[in-house]
Amino acid sequence: MSKYVLSIDGGGVRGLASAVFLSELEKKLSSSLSNKFDLIVGTSTGGIISLGISILDLHEENLVSIYSEKNLRRIFDPLRLRIFGSKYGGKQKRRIFDEYFGSKTLGEAITPTIITAFDLKLRRVKMFKSWTEGYLPVRRVASVTSAAPTYFPAESLEGRWYLDGAVSTNNPVLIAYSEAKRLWPNEDIRILSIGTGFNNRQLEGRKARRWGSLAWLNAGIIQILMESNIEHVIAQSLFEEKYLRVDSPLKGIKSNFDDTTERNLKGVKELGHFWWEDFGEETIKFLEDEL
Repeated sequence: MSKYVLSIDGGGVRGLASAVFLSELEKKLSSSLSNKFDLIVGTSTGGIISLGISILDLHEENLVSIYSEKNLRRIFDPLRLRIFGSKYGGKQKRRIFDEYFGSKTLGEAITPTIITAFDLKLRRVKMFKSWTEGYLPVRRVASVTSAAPTYFPAESLEGRWYLDGAVSTNNPVLIAYSEAKRLWPNEDIRILSIGTGFNNRQLEGRKARRWGSLAWLNAGIIQILMESNIEHVIAQSLFEEKYLRVDSPLKGIKSNFDDTTERNLKGVKELGHFWWEDFGEETIKFLEDEL
């Protein structure tokens, strides 16, 4: 019997595309996403979607509503000019998580769930697991996994400080597989990995060799580092037909994690629908097949 794992990348507002694709997928499945998958793993915006599925059991358009234009503009609202420190204060982000998750704890997950973060003291990935740290408040776990450097300040939880899980692994597919094998060592593991699009714009080497820290920041070095596809390359090589990746170039969409303009959000939403047209049939077959 197969065990199905859902892995969701980080990517800021581009998580709207992931949510749209998963919403379309659920419409075609005979069961909810929370019942179809045996393990859900998410990083950053993918962590928020994961919690929406496993904790709130959000369905179809309700899952997409987390990424409404109103919510995103509240989250990415600087409120005041910030010369030093993170671009956004994080207060509005925490308020939205309070509104959605309230007093719920990680242990209330319908599906076993892992949310990643980066432990600043240990300088390594931290996995918040619903079955071992179920006492943790979901709203705080959501804040921790989405504390993207330069965008939001570090977040504390139980006396430890954390950054966005994307610092160590924006694509948590390898974590998803290794933890699934720990849970079910003798079972067949099949992984559906959902990306958030990637920027395929080339950088000019002759110019880049002269860049300093400010120039690299302006070029989007944070996005470049977080969009590394090494996890996908490894997963594709190791898992072969037991692995399916849903992702594509951004196709004119801004690569910024925080672009909440109406035009950009419309483009991100259309990207999710494009993925469904391109990967939908293959995904249904992948989730129905038993090896």
